[in-house]
Amino acid sequence: MQLQQGQKLQLQQLNIQQEFSIDIQIQASFAIDLSCFGLDAHQKLNDEAFMVFYNQPTTPDGAVNWQAQPQQNFKFKLNLVNLTQIQRFSICAAIDDPQATMQQIQGGTITIKNPQGQAVANFVLEPQRFNQEKAIMLIDIYFKDVWRLGVVAQGFNGGLAALVEHFGGEVAKDEVAQPTSSTPQLPVSTPPNNTKSTLNLNKIQLDKTGQSHRINLNKNSHEYLKIEAIWVDNGDGRSDNDDLDLRVGFMLQQNNKMEYVWCPSQQGAIESYPYIHHQGDITGASSAQPGKETVLVHPDIAKKLGGKVALVFSVYSAVSNGVVSIASLQPKMRMQYADQLVECVFNANVSAKAKSRFVYTYVIGIAIIDEQGITLQHSGMTSGRFSEDTPRIIWKKDDTVEIKVDGQPMFK
Repeated sequence: MQLQQGQKLQLQQLNIQQEFSIDIQIQASFAIDLSCFGLDAHQKLNDEAFMVFYNQPTTPDGAVNWQAQPQQNFKFKLNLVNLTQIQRFSICAAIDDPQATMQQIQGGTITIKNPQGQAVANFVLEPQRFNQEKAIMLIDIYFKDVWRLGVVAQGFNGGLAALVEHFGGEVAKDEVAQPTSSTPQLPVSTPPNNTKSTLNLNKIQLDKTGQSHRINLNKNSHEYLKIEAIWVDNGDGRSDNDDLDLRVGFMLQQNNKMEYVWCPSQQGAIESYPYIHHQGDITGASSAQPGKETVLVHPDIAKKLGGKVALVFSVYSAVSNGVVSIASLQPKMRMQYADQLVECVFNANVSAKAKSRFVYTYVIGIAIIDEQGITLQHSGMTSGRFSEDTPRIIWKKDDTVEIKVDGQPMFK
């Protein structure tokens, strides 16, 4: 079904009930941020845990899950079962670039899919619909006797922060430093949270060699550092060559011993040595579901190990997996600590060698952790052609690290 602006219909008219997904693809030369606001009967965000976006990709009850994919592709998976407080979900798009407006997009599509991944309706986003808007409300999913869908496609001249405030939320005002170049289901019984909290909308992206960002550790926080390696299906129609693996090498500054955490042979532990834990192996990616492996790091790792520690994060594929270009999988690293999010994204200009089908290891990021904070640095290094060598760390006299991809091969 081709949807029109202003159209409203019941979900059952699309032969979907309470579980479905919304895929959004926008062509633009600038970054677009997609978000979903879970609103109450007054169309207000009275619990900011129900705003889903890049810094908060899921709701506490799993009703909404946000996924970002390459080329401005986004997916929201919705499960409306057992919702009591939320009466409306508003899916919105916002521009961060101060010079850009929605009129400057090349186009876009919004596709509603059933649980089997089949498209049941779509709406075409056309730039002539807009003027100077920097934020637009795209689609509403709302409850009025039954669950319904409404096509909005209207907005205003503010960005993501204006959207948050429009829905009654508050935005954190503290400043976050820009990247620098250096070496280095809610339980039904749970009442709504009426205490105002603030949302941190800052997202740092690193995509150049030597770019880095510093995150200060919160001594009152008990959250672990979460590092995710994310990659996509390479689109060649095969299912046997989309398997990357996340590996972590680490070394204390005062120690020349290089150690590794990888799955399943050396998954590590989070509350005991080495205070790094691999969460499990993922064996592929699809067009509907990117591949993602996760590692947790204890924020007190430097204190527990007795000094500054360097970590190198890499993704790799064994030669036996078959030829595949690392570049075609678009690997990136996402590190989250509390409400702070930093991404090291793939840059083909920096990692030209990764375009080769015979390069099997790509260094997605480096972290140096002391007792006060973490410095995350983009790398982009690759192994040599046909090489299965492992990245290793060299501590230098000026407290920086050098990475060489010449260590002994190791596989799961």
